[in-house]
Amino acid sequence: MLKYICIALAVLVADVVSKAAFPMPRLAQTCTHMVVRRDIVTLSAEEQQRFFRVVREMHRRGWMDGFGSMHDHISHQVHGSDHFFAWHRRFLRHFETLMQEIDPHAILPYWNWGTYWQNPLADPVLSSAFFGGNGRPGDNCVTDGTEALWGRNYPNKSCLTRKYRYGTGTGSFWPMRAVRDVMRTTQTHAQFRSRIENGAHGIVHLGLGGDFETMWAPVDVLFFLHHAMIDKVWAEWQTHDPLRFQNVDGTDASHRPVTADSIMPFYGEDVGSTLVTNGPGYCYTYDDLPAPPSVPRNKPKVMIGMNTLANVTSESFGAEAPAQDDTRGVNEDAEQPAAADPPAGDSQLAEGEQPAESFFARGKNSPEFDDDSFANTRSNSQFAEGFYVKGRNPDAKFAKPNHPKHTAKFMDFAAPQPMDHDWLQQSHYDPLEAARMQSLVNNVVAEINAERRQTLN
Repeated sequence: MLKYICIALAVLVADVVSKAAFPMPRLAQTCTHMVVRRDIVTLSAEEQQRFFRVVREMHRRGWMDGFGSMHDHISHQVHGSDHFFAWHRRFLRHFETLMQEIDPHAILPYWNWGTYWQNPLADPVLSSAFFGGNGRPGDNCVTDGTEALWGRNYPNKSCLTRKYRYGTGTGSFWPMRAVRDVMRTTQTHAQFRSRIENGAHGIVHLGLGGDFETMWAPVDVLFFLHHAMIDKVWAEWQTHDPLRFQNVDGTDASHRPVTADSIMPFYGEDVGSTLVTNGPGYCYTYDDLPAPPSVPRNKPKVMIGMNTLANVTSESFGAEAPAQDDTRGVNEDAEQPAAADPPAGDSQLAEGEQPAESFFARGKNSPEFDDDSFANTRSNSQFAEGFYVKGRNPDAKFAKPNHPKHTAKFMDFAAPQPMDHDWLQQSHYDPLEAARMQSLVNNVVAEINAERRQTLN
């Protein structure tokens, strides 16, 4: 029955494909060259511009509409489900593979939102030098950065939008200290997925708002950098136990068990094929994580008929094909990516693989990101009976200008406020888990503030 449901879903997605080309390449079966995904702010100016040129070309070709529609149509299968990590890892690799069709040396970076968690408006990633910030008043169109005045044709013809949660501000995100608290105290894949999805992951989508808080969020390139960070968080959690590179647990959207042999929605590949980032077809590691161990696996299973669009040139998911003179927010006079030089040793590369790139991080993250040594004996079990309070959580430690501890020299960091109940439900999140994670992050931010005050004293 599962086979037929998945085939029907793939056929449904194929049926809504129309108007503009959207490639669906399969992954290579071998991996002889590795790349390293890095924090985008640590890339050189040349590397950053290479990435921006590639994604502008992807937008010009209509591929961003395709990713947005695909994610929107499949969202109920891969959110609130233990396919979340594996499916999005495959989705990111799909994106990166298309990047490399334009430039074989292109690599997907990640956005470390944990660096400026307490003040995302100061994050260079949300500045005009990178992806731009809030949408303009009125229509919420993004008007600065590499996506300035981008058009989109899915789910309707409009501009790319962001609408910050609090008008001119996003609110706080999660500090990496809280993320690592979850890592240390969570043993099962299902628990970890639920806690990250309903905590650190969701608050970024809600904070940026506009298209970013919808299920067609992949129309915004920043979606892929955000999810590369989520993928990196999963990869780091996996390093804590070698068995996590071999097995998963949990249930899918229909409450059936998810294992390494389960077939991912739409792609038709088994979950186990995603568990090692340097495995066949994936071929990447992260800049500050050890390479995953070599895990022998049988040839990945592919359910015939699942990915009905693989190896074909089909049409963009539900997108309206732009005419040649259509305004898509792209300056046709601007520099477009030149044909990339073939990589050295190209004749020895397997299909879909790229040459190794030697990248090394040159930046340093905030103290909260790097500090794993803080004294903490609390267990996440204390949040097992969490509750949801519509509006502000009464236990939250929010910064208030008139607080007696807030002087000209010191102000507490604010924890992220609870995510909206209606949005959580509409986006396939779990409000009870979100409430438990709200309690966790409130306590971690309170600890950070207490340590900062102690340091000042």
